[in-house]
Amino acid sequence: MRTIHFIPVSEDIGAPHPVPTKKTVPVWYKRAELDYVDEKTGKLTSGLKRCLPFLDALLSGYVLLTWVDITVVKKQNGEIDISWENSEDVQSNQIGERTGLSGHTIPRPAGHLDNHLIWLPEWGWKTPRGYSTLVTHPLNRFDLPFTTVSAVVDSDKFFASGNIPFFIKEGFEGVIPKGTPFAQIIPFKRKKWLSVFDPALVKPAKYLGTTTRSNDRFYKKYSRQKKEYL
Repeated sequence: MRTIHFIPVSEDIGAPHPVPTKKTVPVWYKRAELDYVDEKTGKLTSGLKRCLPFLDALLSGYVLLTWVDITVVKKQNGEIDISWENSEDVQSNQIGERTGLSGHTIPRPAGHLDNHLIWLPEWGWKTPRGYSTLVTHPLNRFDLPFTTVSAVVDSDKFFASGNIPFFIKEGFEGVIPKGTPFAQIIPFKRKKWLSVFDPALVKPAKYLGTTTRSNDRFYKKYSRQKKEYL
């Protein structure tokens, strides 16, 4: 088993520890359908919870969490104001903003404000030699009122806390609660890859696809590999 070390920016940090992503599975997924009756065919059909690759995205890696309630308000001039109250345990900046030419060519996600904001995490992390990490918006979490930009960090060599850009959704006003996941961290081993076109696998691929669609437990039984993040 490999170990990822999370490193606080200071010894007396009061911000929430990063946690395995499985601890932040959203309520909407827990309420999702296992099966449903297709309106067109009238047949019982596999629902969202039968899609294990979708679930694995919600369970992979670790997440960084907001460490205070963050309030977003739109001012009369159309600009946004972001504020938070520091506690006795946590005295730090939570969010910054890059202005001018910094990142100005990054296409803003559709439906988001232009403001180039950055999370200022209270944690860095270190992976074993040869392992990097994908840092990205929490996967499949389209319900969050922001979108975090993705990056790949060679975290076996660079393990200091960094800045993580993000954009706020247009029209959002309210509170981003303390403990909201804002970035997902997925370790992976660095290897050289070669891409090839392999027509010999076309028939086996069609068989797997057809079998999986006709038997919703086939993928779970024969394809899915156990993944553990503790």
